[in-house]
Amino acid sequence: MSQLTRLSRALIDEPLAPRPSVETLRTRSRRRHQRHRSVGAGMLALIVVGAFSISKIEDSSPSSRNFTKATTANIQLASYYLAAGAVPNSTLEAVGLPPTVAVPTKITPSLFTVATNGVVSYVGAEYCPYCAIQRWALLVALSKFGSFTSLDGRVLSSSTDAYPGLASWSFIGAKYTSAYFTFDPTEVSSSTPNAGGGYQPLERMTAAQQRAFHKYNPQAVLPFVDIGNHYITLGASASPSVLEGLTLGQIGGDLSNPKSTVAQAIDGTANYLIAALCTMVQGNTPSICSVMATKVASKALGRGVSPTSKTSHAAVAPTQPPTNAPMSVWNKWSAEMHAFLLTSAANFRATKSGCAVTSIDVTGEKLTKPLFGVPAGVTEWSISLTGSCGPQKQVNGGL
Repeated sequence: MSQLTRLSRALIDEPLAPRPSVETLRTRSRRRHQRHRSVGAGMLALIVVGAFSISKIEDSSPSSRNFTKATTANIQLASYYLAAGAVPNSTLEAVGLPPTVAVPTKITPSLFTVATNGVVSYVGAEYCPYCAIQRWALLVALSKFGSFTSLDGRVLSSSTDAYPGLASWSFIGAKYTSAYFTFDPTEVSSSTPNAGGGYQPLERMTAAQQRAFHKYNPQAVLPFVDIGNHYITLGASASPSVLEGLTLGQIGGDLSNPKSTVAQAIDGTANYLIAALCTMVQGNTPSICSVMATKVASKALGRGVSPTSKTSHAAVAPTQPPTNAPMSVWNKWSAEMHAFLLTSAANFRATKSGCAVTSIDVTGEKLTKPLFGVPAGVTEWSISLTGSCGPQKQVNGGL
């Protein structure tokens, strides 16, 4: 055993540092969003990095959230992050556009939200199971245009929400570099419950994020992804159920297996995100924008409908629970209904000859009072569609 190994063993074997307080995390968040740092703040950041440099990222499912830093100046990512950032183009081609993956929604930019032009904005929460899977897809997609040098805030989604305890990570402290656009992630809440029945607050959205969030997401659905003020996603684009029971390492390993349910959900979502990100590129276009999967996804973005399905409904709607069922059952039913409607929207085809669907949206609203046997606090989902029959008749409808 080398001298360096003997000296470092005692440090590695020490317990991980305790989880910083919420106030400490909020302070770090404010520091991350500042455009200009003083020399003194820069020295403080170096001290913080040094304080955590003895920690080590393990390739296993965490029992609690830990902040860890690599031991070298060039911060290395854990193997599962590296796997997500290096999904081969051939795998993305093989996965294609599964019908169970939702198509991002095209939006009309306005002067009110112009500050988000050229910015990929993510708003999520650590407790949120839908954020858990959307983060993976963002990591796969964004890595085709740049690189992350710090992703170390491992988390489990809420143990009391639908799909409890999903292995994921927090974007707090994440550093992303790209020649094409800026990535601005915000985690608004932790996975630590508070006395009021919610979760401890963490970061605050920037003013630009808030404007886009409230304009395009009035129901405040998480996660919210705004791609350059041209495309958005509300909620998870695929069912988080594919992550159940898996560690971070297992998820990362499955991403390059196009036949796995993990790759179908995450890489399929990433293909749409990549196509949307390509619309933000100025100048030299990266090679990923020229692969067939991206070209097909680009056409689907314009229509708002998946091109891969031929049937109108590929699944059966979940059965509504009894009125007195616990909230955990109701939340799981809501999640299953969301997944069902995403599939239905992706598979929808106009039944009348000469009619075409131009856009489909799946939106949710959290009930403030009971409705048709569904208790308050449960999110109800619905499909809205826009299309045309003939050259001049435009029709709107909903499910």
